Amino acid sequence: MTGSPKSRSAGERVAAQLTTWPGLEASRPSCGAGRSFSFHGGQILHLHTGEEADLRLTRAYVERIDKVLVESGQVVIRPDDDWVTVLLDTDTAGALLISLTSLAIRAMDEPKDVQPCTWERTRPRGRLRVRRS
Repeated sequence: MTGSPKSRSAGERVAAQLTTWPGLEASRPSCGAGRSFSFHGGQILHLHTGEEADLRLTRAYVERIDKVLVESGQVVIRPDDDWVTVLLDTDTAGALLISLTSLAIRAMDEPKDVQPCTWERTRPRGRLRVRRS
Protein backbone atom coordinates (compact mmCIF):
# COMPACT_ATOMS: atom_id res chain seq x y z
CA MET A 1 0.00 0.00 0.00
CA THR A 2 1.23 3.43 -0.85
CA GLY A 3 0.60 6.83 0.62
CA SER A 4 0.67 8.09 4.17
CA PRO A 5 -1.54 6.28 6.67
CA LYS A 6 -3.98 9.21 6.76
CA SER A 7 -4.36 9.24 2.96
CA ARG A 8 -5.44 5.59 2.91
CA SER A 9 -9.06 4.54 3.35
CA ALA A 10 -10.19 3.13 6.69
CA GLY A 11 -10.42 -0.30 5.03
CA GLU A 12 -6.81 -0.07 3.84
CA ARG A 13 -5.64 0.95 7.32
CA VAL A 14 -7.54 -1.94 8.88
CA ALA A 15 -6.10 -4.40 6.34
CA ALA A 16 -2.56 -3.15 7.00
CA GLN A 17 -3.02 -3.71 10.73
CA LEU A 18 -4.67 -7.12 10.43
CA THR A 19 -1.92 -8.52 8.19
CA THR A 20 0.32 -8.47 11.29
CA TRP A 21 -2.05 -10.58 13.42
CA PRO A 22 -0.96 -14.19 13.93
CA GLY A 23 -3.40 -16.74 12.56
CA LEU A 24 -5.13 -14.33 10.18
CA GLU A 25 -4.65 -14.94 6.48
CA ALA A 26 -5.45 -12.43 3.74
CA SER A 27 -7.11 -13.84 0.63
CA ARG A 28 -9.82 -13.29 -1.97
CA PRO A 29 -13.32 -13.36 -0.45
CA SER A 30 -15.75 -16.10 -1.44
CA CYS A 31 -18.10 -13.42 -2.81
CA GLY A 32 -15.34 -12.17 -5.11
CA ALA A 33 -15.58 -8.52 -4.04
CA GLY A 34 -12.64 -6.90 -2.28
CA ARG A 35 -10.30 -8.55 0.20
CA SER A 36 -10.85 -11.20 2.85
CA PHE A 37 -9.29 -12.33 6.11
CA SER A 38 -9.63 -15.90 7.36
CA PHE A 39 -8.92 -17.47 10.72
CA HIS A 40 -8.23 -21.22 10.85
CA GLY A 41 -9.58 -21.56 7.32
CA GLY A 42 -12.89 -19.74 7.92
CA GLN A 43 -13.51 -16.33 6.38
CA ILE A 44 -14.40 -13.77 9.03
CA LEU A 45 -13.88 -10.40 7.34
CA HIS A 46 -14.55 -9.05 3.86
CA LEU A 47 -13.33 -5.55 3.06
CA HIS A 48 -15.57 -4.83 0.08
CA THR A 49 -14.90 -1.14 -0.45
CA GLY A 50 -13.02 1.62 1.29
CA GLU A 51 -16.18 2.43 3.21
CA GLU A 52 -17.83 -0.93 3.88
CA ALA A 53 -16.88 -4.28 5.41
CA ASP A 54 -18.76 -7.45 6.27
CA LEU A 55 -17.72 -9.22 9.48
CA ARG A 56 -18.84 -12.66 10.60
CA LEU A 57 -19.59 -12.37 14.30
CA THR A 58 -22.18 -15.20 14.42
CA ARG A 59 -25.79 -14.78 15.48
CA ALA A 60 -24.99 -15.64 19.10
CA TYR A 61 -22.46 -12.81 19.39
CA VAL A 62 -24.65 -10.35 17.50
CA GLU A 63 -27.59 -11.12 19.79
CA ARG A 64 -25.42 -10.53 22.87
CA ILE A 65 -24.24 -7.08 21.75
CA ASP A 66 -26.86 -5.98 19.22
CA LYS A 67 -27.90 -2.84 21.12
CA VAL A 68 -24.30 -1.61 21.38
CA LEU A 69 -23.69 -2.37 17.70
CA VAL A 70 -26.73 -0.39 16.56
CA GLU A 71 -26.03 2.50 18.94
CA SER A 72 -22.53 2.83 17.47
CA GLY A 73 -24.12 4.17 14.29
CA GLN A 74 -21.49 2.27 12.31
CA VAL A 75 -22.93 -1.25 12.21
CA VAL A 76 -25.85 -2.64 10.25
CA ILE A 77 -27.32 -5.85 11.62
CA ARG A 78 -29.97 -8.01 10.01
CA PRO A 79 -32.26 -10.52 11.75
CA ASP A 80 -30.92 -14.07 11.90
CA ASP A 81 -27.63 -13.19 10.22
CA ASP A 82 -24.08 -14.23 11.16
CA TRP A 83 -22.61 -11.26 9.31
CA VAL A 84 -22.79 -7.55 10.17
CA THR A 85 -21.86 -4.67 7.90
CA VAL A 86 -19.50 -2.09 9.36
CA LEU A 87 -19.61 1.36 7.76
CA LEU A 88 -16.10 2.76 7.58
CA ASP A 89 -17.04 6.40 7.13
CA THR A 90 -15.67 7.92 10.35
CA ASP A 91 -12.24 8.15 11.94
CA THR A 92 -13.21 5.73 14.71
CA ALA A 93 -14.92 3.13 12.52
CA GLY A 94 -11.63 1.41 11.69
CA ALA A 95 -10.84 1.02 15.39
CA LEU A 96 -14.32 -0.40 15.95
CA LEU A 97 -13.79 -2.91 13.13
CA ILE A 98 -10.45 -3.98 14.63
CA SER A 99 -12.13 -4.58 18.00
CA LEU A 100 -15.02 -6.47 16.44
CA THR A 101 -12.55 -8.60 14.47
CA SER A 102 -11.16 -9.79 17.81
CA LEU A 103 -14.69 -10.91 18.74
CA ALA A 104 -15.07 -12.61 15.36
CA ILE A 105 -11.94 -14.65 16.06
CA ARG A 106 -13.42 -15.74 19.40
CA ALA A 107 -16.68 -16.62 17.67
CA MET A 108 -14.78 -19.06 15.42
CA ASP A 109 -14.52 -21.41 18.41
CA GLU A 110 -18.28 -21.90 18.52
CA PRO A 111 -19.74 -24.62 16.25
CA LYS A 112 -22.07 -23.26 13.58
CA ASP A 113 -23.32 -23.42 10.03
CA VAL A 114 -21.60 -20.80 7.92
CA GLN A 115 -23.61 -18.30 5.84
CA PRO A 116 -22.13 -16.43 2.88
CA CYS A 117 -21.30 -12.79 3.64
CA THR A 118 -23.96 -10.12 3.36
CA TRP A 119 -22.47 -8.72 0.12
CA GLU A 120 -22.80 -12.09 -1.57
CA ARG A 121 -26.41 -12.59 -0.47
CA THR A 122 -27.79 -9.09 -0.98
CA ARG A 123 -25.48 -7.24 -3.38
CA PRO A 124 -26.46 -3.78 -2.12
CA ARG A 125 -27.09 -1.34 -4.92
CA GLY A 126 -26.12 1.71 -2.92
CA ARG A 127 -24.52 2.71 0.29
CA LEU A 128 -26.17 1.18 3.37
CA ARG A 129 -27.81 3.45 5.89
CA VAL A 130 -27.98 2.67 9.59
CA ARG A 131 -31.47 2.59 11.01
CA ARG A 132 -31.59 4.11 14.46
CA SER A 133 -34.42 3.41 16.82
